[in-house]
Amino acid sequence: MARGFLWRPRALCFPVFNEEDQAVSKSSRFKSLLTSALLVGLSTAIPLHAQPGEWVNHVVQIAPPPQPPAIALPVTLPRDNPAHEGWAMQQPNQSMVYNVSKPTLLPMPSSLPADKEAPAIILVPGGGYLYLAMENEGFHVADRLDRQGVRVFILKYRTLPVPDSYPAFIEALKGTFQTGANRGKIGDDIPFAVSDTQAAIRMVRAHAKEWHIDPARIGILGFSAGAMTALSTTQANLPDARPDFVGLIYGPTQAGPVPPKAPPLFAAIAADDRFFAKQDLGLIHDWRLSGSSVEFHLFSAGGHGFASHPNGTTSDLWFDEFALWLKDMKITAPN
Repeated sequence: MARGFLWRPRALCFPVFNEEDQAVSKSSRFKSLLTSALLVGLSTAIPLHAQPGEWVNHVVQIAPPPQPPAIALPVTLPRDNPAHEGWAMQQPNQSMVYNVSKPTLLPMPSSLPADKEAPAIILVPGGGYLYLAMENEGFHVADRLDRQGVRVFILKYRTLPVPDSYPAFIEALKGTFQTGANRGKIGDDIPFAVSDTQAAIRMVRAHAKEWHIDPARIGILGFSAGAMTALSTTQANLPDARPDFVGLIYGPTQAGPVPPKAPPLFAAIAADDRFFAKQDLGLIHDWRLSGSSVEFHLFSAGGHGFASHPNGTTSDLWFDEFALWLKDMKITAPN
């Protein structure tokens, strides 16, 4: 059952910071890591029997909703986007934000004691790089992670610029998810999303003591395009922006680079995923052969975008499996 926003104004222990921009490598390999088969990632939940792209017809414009105070992230890979940030909703109650031009972290309210050291997870929503699925892969998941004893941040990374109007956003959605006319542009955003994810990891690690976070237990959990971004961030293997653990939910599984001493990996996908199901499982195989820990769940059904959407399939259990994995990896404490 879809719910409204889970964020509630509570006392936050995370201050807002603005930092100087930092230099970052503009490595071109981020684009080469992902083939065109990956560039159709979608993070909005799709009814299992709906026509591809049909969900776009039900998107409506909404006013910007309440959000936690944002932590500004340094922009290490500049890009001009003069359009205003906009919000829309896929009925029922699944908000999306587009034209994100300034990357920020949203620290989610925590039920943990303010001075208790805990692991942190940065959520990286998907949306084909055109928007961010803020509820399905953000607020709802954050609420469940909080119950696992994790401090949670949602990353609002920069999205592909579209003209400054709601009708233009809808046309862009149709071009990406219905006609396919805009799919070639998706890869253009990967370096910016990766740069913002790296900045997020640096920010959390730099303030770990102040925010009562264990600096050796900072991970990322990405969905769809966010999983592509989380994987590319991990593969980049920058010493100061390397996650300690990584989760990929309905993301890429095909063979790709495995970084030296790769962090523990959790991956889950449904066998009937419309976008990634035809990929081989080379990434999982190579990660395992590297000697690093990997847990992989191939659910028999569930489609794409099942993060917070029960389908009556085994994919409904993905979060329970992820929570058990966090305990098994000694990232979170046992019950």
